[in-house]
Amino acid sequence: MSQRPLAILLSGLALTSLAGCASLGSSDTPVAPAKQSQQALDQATDCCDSLAALPYQPLEVGKSQPLALDTQAPMHRFEDGTSYFQAFELPRTREPLTFELTSTIANDQVFAPTVLVLDDDFQPTQRVTSDKFDYLSPNGFAGARLGATFDITPGPDAAYLVIYSNDTARQDTTQYESAEKVYARVRGFELPPGPDPVAEHTATGNVMLESEARDAAGGLLTPILGTRSRSDNAPTDIRTASSSDRQASTATPADAADFDYRRMIDAALKAGDVELALDLAERAERSGHPGTRAWLAERLQTKTP
Repeated sequence: MSQRPLAILLSGLALTSLAGCASLGSSDTPVAPAKQSQQALDQATDCCDSLAALPYQPLEVGKSQPLALDTQAPMHRFEDGTSYFQAFELPRTREPLTFELTSTIANDQVFAPTVLVLDDDFQPTQRVTSDKFDYLSPNGFAGARLGATFDITPGPDAAYLVIYSNDTARQDTTQYESAEKVYARVRGFELPPGPDPVAEHTATGNVMLESEARDAAGGLLTPILGTRSRSDNAPTDIRTASSSDRQASTATPADAADFDYRRMIDAALKAGDVELALDLAERAERSGHPGTRAWLAERLQTKTP
């Protein structure tokens, strides 16, 4: 495949997303205005009388799961505030898992998540609060969003996972780039004047949870995007990382010779870095791995709505 068609494909994908259209592979659905969703939350009935009674669902490792955090989701009065939530039972394998949680900014509002980890007795052992989430700029695969990556090793001290939003988070806001400024930056134009818009933290939103075995990336991401950093108060079984520290999803190479390059490209795509993915594909071709550019183009095409 020639470089020109691939470059056109990459440019089209990026600009479609950055110009404010639906993000590639998005499962975002309309959410209620902030005031309306908060009123619904205030009037909702607590689903359960304890954390042990929450409706837990088995976690499907290796899948991307859109979370229904809307006015139809279950509601509970947590110790730090009332919230809609989704709850999961972690697998009993005790194999380290990496999670990526993102929340889309849309219509000047966003759900600011808190991740609560519970032990076998449904007692809290760790929280990843909303202030640990980074602002992620729009790219070719997704719009502006909040995101965090963290590791958990399931076991007696980490048996359940709950995603919700607390009262403190909903008093905050997130400033993000306007669509006009993002478009100008990507195209190399002069940035338009004026302040960036501010997203209100709300009771509902579009949230995506991804999980995989921690060793799935095989350590290949470290030399590209840096090492994973541990938060100051995190124990050994759960770590938070900056938005740039993305774990790679497992790629299935055509042969052993392409294995490293294709997994590294997959890591770059998961991080939303199309430019890096293209650069790696070019290096692979020059290093004697023909077909890598075409393989990358096919992966990008599968993300087209």
